[in-house]
Amino acid sequence: MKFARLLLNVLIISILLSAVRYEASVRKPQQSLPSRRQKFQKFEIYPRDLTYQLVGSQIVVRFQPKDNRGKNVSLDNLAIALEYEHFNWTNYVVKDPHGITNRAGQILSTPYNDPPKGGYMYDSADRLPFYWDVEQCMKCKSRHHWRNHHNLKQFELLFEDSPADYRLQPGETIEFVTNLVGVKEHDRHNQTARWEILHTFRWQLTNPRPNISRVSLLEADIAIEQLSSELRRVMQLDGAELTGDRQLQSSCKLL
Repeated sequence: MKFARLLLNVLIISILLSAVRYEASVRKPQQSLPSRRQKFQKFEIYPRDLTYQLVGSQIVVRFQPKDNRGKNVSLDNLAIALEYEHFNWTNYVVKDPHGITNRAGQILSTPYNDPPKGGYMYDSADRLPFYWDVEQCMKCKSRHHWRNHHNLKQFELLFEDSPADYRLQPGETIEFVTNLVGVKEHDRHNQTARWEILHTFRWQLTNPRPNISRVSLLEADIAIEQLSSELRRVMQLDGAELTGDRQLQSSCKLL
């Protein structure tokens, strides 16, 4: 009988201790899960996240960010986490020996945004400085909108161009500076935007022989400080926020 009573007392004490532990765990503040912003707060864009394909007169650049385990990162989620509206490109012509006119018939002087506000005589564009249109505008091609499935996929943003100018003579070049950018704010009423440069590369168009055009990559990773003061001024007028830091180290590395 004494053994049975002792066993019963031990059982009752165990039940009471379990109840105390449960109550303490319920009252203890629960640690919150990391927010999406915290998850990506150490994200960094590396040159390896951009791949280049140049065939004849066509250049194709793909932005495909990956985490430190080599896993693809969703561009929409990444943009939200880094407080961007979306990722896009800006493209500038910094050398053009023969010139070109905008949609209003004005001859553009370098450096100029490509496409310029409103586009060219032969091709319409919205009035924002981005390579892919953000606004749906009259006579704008849906193919040139950043949300077009050809330009933006879940894990990939595409830059694609096939420039041509029959007037180029051997030894002459049209030179471009292209930026991968994070769009921070898009003011639809005033048709303005604020954006940060994440990566910059430089490329050119030549005509090595009559009726034969060729594009080539000149530099795949350029610091903002290497760009001309005139180009930096034009980009700032277009809404660029230039910090002077190297683009690839202005963000952070994915956890």
